[in-house]
Amino acid sequence: MQGTSTGLRRLIAATALVGALGIPAEPAGAARGQSLNLAVGLSTWYDGNLLQYSENQIGQLESGLFPDRFSIEFKDNATFNPSLALTWELDRGGGRRQSLRLKGDGEFNGRNSTADHRSASLTWRETFHGGSRFTARGYYLPSYYLRQLKDVTSGLYERGQFSLMIGGADWSQAFKHGVQAGLGYQLEDRGYSPFFPERTSTTHQGVLSLGFRELPDHGVLNVAAGYRKSRANGADDPGGSASTVPDVSYHGWFADLSGRGEFGRKGNLRITGDFDYKMESRAYESDRPADRSHEGRSDFANILEVGLRAQFRPHWTLRGFDRYDTNHATYGGPAPLTSDPSSYHQNLAGIEIGWSGDLWTQARGGQKPDAEGGD
Repeated sequence: MQGTSTGLRRLIAATALVGALGIPAEPAGAARGQSLNLAVGLSTWYDGNLLQYSENQIGQLESGLFPDRFSIEFKDNATFNPSLALTWELDRGGGRRQSLRLKGDGEFNGRNSTADHRSASLTWRETFHGGSRFTARGYYLPSYYLRQLKDVTSGLYERGQFSLMIGGADWSQAFKHGVQAGLGYQLEDRGYSPFFPERTSTTHQGVLSLGFRELPDHGVLNVAAGYRKSRANGADDPGGSASTVPDVSYHGWFADLSGRGEFGRKGNLRITGDFDYKMESRAYESDRPADRSHEGRSDFANILEVGLRAQFRPHWTLRGFDRYDTNHATYGGPAPLTSDPSSYHQNLAGIEIGWSGDLWTQARGGQKPDAEGGD
């Protein structure tokens, strides 16, 4: 796993390096134009099931009889999510563009602060003549609290948390009438510490996508399908099928349908609606009878989010959203009582507000555009 982590770190660093190498040798003013954009966001939502507990786990939490199994006091929560992003963009002309985006954000959970976390991402995008595009990205989450998990060695419930590093790349090709096809790959490195090294895993993901960009009412529709395969360290336990160490390795497919359309516009105001529906299956690969949480288990999840956005051009956006997430787990026998949730329901409803604007622009010949923000 050390080699995987090192490779992901190199990929994230390479994203920044590609951006540096992509800057032309000639003076910046010789290009069509470039800009540095700042985007600030604040989201808040109510989460009815913060850690995605099953009904049995919710009953245990609310009974107060099992304090060692929970580090949160309430299953629901109000979450605040501030974000900040800087995007540098260079327009070379003739449809050729480059951009580098650095973003940081965090989630802060009102009365369950033990689940707070922060993350950062870096994205390099290269757009070519005709609308073809290449994107490389890196993501880092230093510490994420999952829930209290049972340590098979001590029999005690300990804090289950992991770090997450993601590296990925996508290519999309534009065709006539606003049709765009894409191909993407993603590599995830999830590292648990210190009590659950057997859950540390590497996940590979491939995805194919198809987008339609010229629908009525400025509409956009995207469809995607992909496959994920995750292998955890627990799969290599020398005890084989007789081992009591859990194996969280899995494989499965997913499909996604999303879109947006404009309801109306007046002056600088745009009103749009959006939706995103995702289906995902997981078949766990554990063959250990003692691993009742995963042996013979299959999950099927449905996630639906709908939103309504008001855009006050050129700087402000306001969006309300509602998300419903449900997971159904089946086992070879009766569902076990476990620290891993089986079937669960989760509902999030919230609002997000954002501001974005150019901090600096430079047009051809080094002259600044007349309009503020370079629009």
